[in-house]
Amino acid sequence: MTISEMPKRLLTVSSPFELARTVAPAWWARGRWPNVDARNGGFIWVGWEARQVAWRSVRQIKAQTLEISGSGTCDLDAGWAAAVLGTNATMPKFDDRIMAGLARGHAGLRPWSAGSLFEGIVSSIVGQSISVAAAATTERRLCGRFNNGLHLDGRLFWPQPLPEQLAASSVAFVRESGVTTKRAEALVAVATLFASEPGAAAFAADPVATVEHLLSISGIGPWTIQSALLWGIAAPDAHPTRDVALLRAARVHYPDVSDLNDLDRVAERWRPYRGWAARLLWLDLLGYDRAGANTSV
Repeated sequence: MTISEMPKRLLTVSSPFELARTVAPAWWARGRWPNVDARNGGFIWVGWEARQVAWRSVRQIKAQTLEISGSGTCDLDAGWAAAVLGTNATMPKFDDRIMAGLARGHAGLRPWSAGSLFEGIVSSIVGQSISVAAAATTERRLCGRFNNGLHLDGRLFWPQPLPEQLAASSVAFVRESGVTTKRAEALVAVATLFASEPGAAAFAADPVATVEHLLSISGIGPWTIQSALLWGIAAPDAHPTRDVALLRAARVHYPDVSDLNDLDRVAERWRPYRGWAARLLWLDLLGYDRAGANTSV
């Protein structure tokens, strides 16, 4: 059965909401991410639900209405949308004049994320010091080593590996995906921590507070931690310090930002919403799939 043949259900979201702006990070990789894609005016997600691989396809048909199809349980649609599409979040008010203007211009943005801290950390380790396209391609190879792909909308999708799958792997096996040995070691170490019952419980109870324990793992630094919080669970004040792409985006609007130290200094103006600010700057620089934008919003 194709996506178009699947039964549809509707989900109401608060306004303003724009799916195209929200899932722009998936669009930036142009179909390279293993488990998500923004294509043909919609968004496709593949992941784990009740320990089973599930998928959802989402389209925005009205300003406050999303049309959802897929194998994911309909009773879980609202919770999934809140975690992955940030539908329950509200654009913050910034005191910074420039950021306030970007917030008005991109009012329909919500904080898209993996909805999982573990998945955020895996993506952040893989993406250290490489481009979005290279990170997506490498992560695709990594995911393909653990689970079978799903054919959806003309391409293959793979869920990220579960912690126990990655923890049970050798560094050499992970290394074959294209990551460096150091990153392969970090991935296995992180998965081992999450696969343990005490570790999983601690992260679930207070992910922002306990994630700092990961800094003891070789190969994980502040950028990786903050990126994991940003893209894993949409932490509102996550700041990926020393991020070159964020520096490039900030320079467009802040003439006094010339280097990474300046970026961290200016970012202090955005507290406690540095994660939102980063999203706004990247979105303004990199754009979104305007062909998929809902003109009724």
